[in-house]
Amino acid sequence: MSRRPHHIPSQRLPLSVSTVQVKEAAKAPRSMWWAAGIAIVGWALLAYPAVLLVLISWILMTGSGIDGSTGGSTAAGVLGLAFVVCMAAAPVLFGMAVARRGRGLWIGAIATGILSLAAVVYVIVEWVVPLG
Repeated sequence: MSRRPHHIPSQRLPLSVSTVQVKEAAKAPRSMWWAAGIAIVGWALLAYPAVLLVLISWILMTGSGIDGSTGGSTAAGVLGLAFVVCMAAAPVLFGMAVARRGRGLWIGAIATGILSLAAVVYVIVEWVVPLG
């Protein structure tokens, strides 16, 4: 004998709210020590390139030697300082993303991480290697 239609669950109905809430409740946030540890290690790794980029940006903005700074060098200096801010924020955002497991935190962490990596590559390729 076949089942009556009202007993057959529909494939088109969304999951119930309680099922989604149970899955989200299963992922408890990690300890904030993860965030602190990741931030401290990240800052330790990015400290030297960040200090170099601050010095390079300052030299570009103020002008070196007899020549004054131009508009392009001032813009490059401001952009360099913006990259330094990304270098300071990236470890904190990565730590918070690991601890809290939030999608928005991961997006911010990845974006600032990519900008920080670009800044480190710039400092190494344009300044450290030629001067070494």
